[in-house]
Amino acid sequence: MRALSFLITLIICIATVHAAKPLQGDYYNRDSVEARLRSMPLHIIEGIWQFPSDGATIVIERSRHDGPMTDDAVTYNMILLKSPMRSLLPGTEMGTLKPTAKRGAYSAVLYTDTDGGQRLLKPKNFTLTLNDDGHLSFHKHGSSIKVSIWRLLPYVSRLGIRVYNDKPRELNGCVRVFPMSKDGPIEPRYL
Repeated sequence: MRALSFLITLIICIATVHAAKPLQGDYYNRDSVEARLRSMPLHIIEGIWQFPSDGATIVIERSRHDGPMTDDAVTYNMILLKSPMRSLLPGTEMGTLKPTAKRGAYSAVLYTDTDGGQRLLKPKNFTLTLNDDGHLSFHKHGSSIKVSIWRLLPYVSRLGIRVYNDKPRELNGCVRVFPMSKDGPIEPRYL
């Protein structure tokens, strides 16, 4: 019985340590990240991205750079470079991405919450869509189980009350910072 409880404790510890741990590397210095990315042949999704809403900066890069074509499925890591939350350190893994059958669409598992310290928790499924103009939009997958409280109350549905979410689906996302788009900056500065 003691061996079983020890094994369960060990599994819980390993799972906790694995959740969004800081990666090793030079993610504290953006110039060295840009130099490393410049030296490799990049896929279209790879590069440095910034969230316009809060200024957080991330890197999306392949998990292994074995070459342009390998037999393994391509997986990308989303790694934090700069965050408005001081407790999250550069190099923290925010999630993973995998390409889908649709061009410019990626299936992602992203961590959506923090423990108040350096770790990210609560992985959620997202679909990321890459636009041609250097924008990456995020769409969170919803739950397939929905409870209708109105059905529990008899005849309340006849009142005609409806609740709609009018927020556009693809407002959340990132803007490419590096490498710059071939068309130039997304919002050019005029002097």
